[in-house]
Amino acid sequence: MRIFQVLLCLFAVLCPSSPVPAQDAAGGETKPEEGARKFYLPANPRAAAYMLGRLSNKELLQAPRVEPVFIAFLERTGLDPKYREEALAGLATLRKTDRLSELLAALDRLDGQGTNATAAINDLAVLLAKSKSADLAAKKPALEALIGRAENPLVRRAAFAGLVTADGKPNPLWDQAARENTRLADLVGAVPLIVDGVLRASFQPLIAPLAQKAATPELQQLAILALPAMKGHEGVNFTALSGLIRAGTERPAAVRALLQLPRSVWQKEHVGPVAQSLVDSAAKVPADQRTEADFLDAVQLGNDLSLLMPADDGRQIRKALSELGVRVLVLKTLPEQMFYDKTRLVVEAKKPVEIIFENPDSMPHNFVITAPGAREEIGRLADTLIPEADEQGRLFIPKSPKVLFASKLVDPGARLKLNFNAPDEPGEYSYVCTFPGHWLRMFGTLVVVVDVEDYLAKNPEPDAPKLTEWKVADFADDLKRLDHHRAYSSGKALFSSLGCVQCHQLGTEGAAFGPSLTGVFARWKDDRGAVLEQILEPSKVVDEKFRTHSFELGDENTAVGIVLAEDAESVTLQTGPSVALIQKIKKTSVRSRAIQQGSLMPAGLLSLINKEQILDLLAYLLAEGAVDHAAFKHD
Repeated sequence: MRIFQVLLCLFAVLCPSSPVPAQDAAGGETKPEEGARKFYLPANPRAAAYMLGRLSNKELLQAPRVEPVFIAFLERTGLDPKYREEALAGLATLRKTDRLSELLAALDRLDGQGTNATAAINDLAVLLAKSKSADLAAKKPALEALIGRAENPLVRRAAFAGLVTADGKPNPLWDQAARENTRLADLVGAVPLIVDGVLRASFQPLIAPLAQKAATPELQQLAILALPAMKGHEGVNFTALSGLIRAGTERPAAVRALLQLPRSVWQKEHVGPVAQSLVDSAAKVPADQRTEADFLDAVQLGNDLSLLMPADDGRQIRKALSELGVRVLVLKTLPEQMFYDKTRLVVEAKKPVEIIFENPDSMPHNFVITAPGAREEIGRLADTLIPEADEQGRLFIPKSPKVLFASKLVDPGARLKLNFNAPDEPGEYSYVCTFPGHWLRMFGTLVVVVDVEDYLAKNPEPDAPKLTEWKVADFADDLKRLDHHRAYSSGKALFSSLGCVQCHQLGTEGAAFGPSLTGVFARWKDDRGAVLEQILEPSKVVDEKFRTHSFELGDENTAVGIVLAEDAESVTLQTGPSVALIQKIKKTSVRSRAIQQGSLMPAGLLSLINKEQILDLLAYLLAEGAVDHAAFKHD
């Protein structure tokens, strides 16, 4: 193999007639910028792949958009998923195929490449699962063929997720897979990839028994890890996972799964025994293994459970765990909710802190600590920033002494360890996501104290916010109640606090970033269910004028936003909900562009409010903000 690589290199260097100039997706020759290195690739595909493989990710992203480069985008580890979407669109254009065909072909190529391909396969699996069911149904023979020949279980699971989404139900696919343990393991492992929450939950009666007992340890572990994805079954799954942890059955998998369940379903009668079980098992872990992920997860779960116990008992658990290893905090984002999973973090003044920040959401988020009372000021400043990275590579971080610590944006599906020293002065500081518009909802309190245990003893863990996955069907008998007896002050306050005002205009209120809400009921012919559906499922119907476009620029920056205007020379782009975020981009500086899937608006905006509040908000939209509208009159 080494000899072959050397020959390829010599072939590329010594045969000047063999390389061909790079061509773009339209078939025209791509000319390098003035002063840039000329970029030519060998005509031989294997030679071109070898040369591209020697480039760093940064160098690869500067390459002309041609077929070998698109293939490298799909197979390279460490690239942002947006480049993979760009590559799928580019290859489909060049080869006159379609996005899904190229996606399946890429998974086929990655199969057999071992652990080096894991990140790329995971990214492509997410893109596959987000595809439309009708498109996937048309590819069922190709998906079934990929399952049959793939060696990598990650590839098979991605294909299974596509098949389930295409069918829209567990059976008969489950019955077929159950005849063979390997296929059943792949199907169980595919369930968390399924985007439709109702479809995922339909697997509960099939997966729950396997979490208790399965033919192989692998199948049981996969079933355990699938339980948190079963929406509507969180309580019973907490009980099941608690029992597994206490019994020592597949404990690492059960710990990881339980950590993913919302704290609102953690049952207090179980937390004490489970926490003590974790302390007992942690004490048996050799010292040199106490920085590994399984140990840290167990310690984190033990600490979290202790906060729900009686004060003295919880303090003993935390003390025992503290003596065994490093104290860490895990903070996650809630998918499609625009919230952190914790609204309070407690740390000791002046002491080092490590936060493991995980982002399972579909949009990027960051973690910024502000001075006490400065969250709103920093959030509004961040809304005005253009998307240019600072000297530390961070976006949307205002230059202010009131920003005490700030991370880079964490991409969807990524995980980052954040290390900093807690502020010297005890008090209540804020942590917040400063991606434009997110600060209105996505924040929490960093409590800095002298004695963590004493504080927690006197201030129990706050209840987790109750999240409701509202459906239009939940309002079948309620939407007619918009016409009378609604609360104007509630609707107006929600229009601001939910962030609607940040992106939408209603009469004279709001910003013209997203579609105007003035006359929205008239546009939907007074179909109140349809208007509500646009809020609950914003990606279901996206007006072409408000689709998000991504531009890779020659200065190595990225611009993402809504195209306001375009001519032969430039594109006017609005990158956020502020006039300051409108920029004109010269087309000569654009390396590539792509249309992103879905809406910028998250799907869970209404998950924290109740039905009456939602009706008040809809009434406010119906009245277009007018206090004298009939909707707000009372008998």
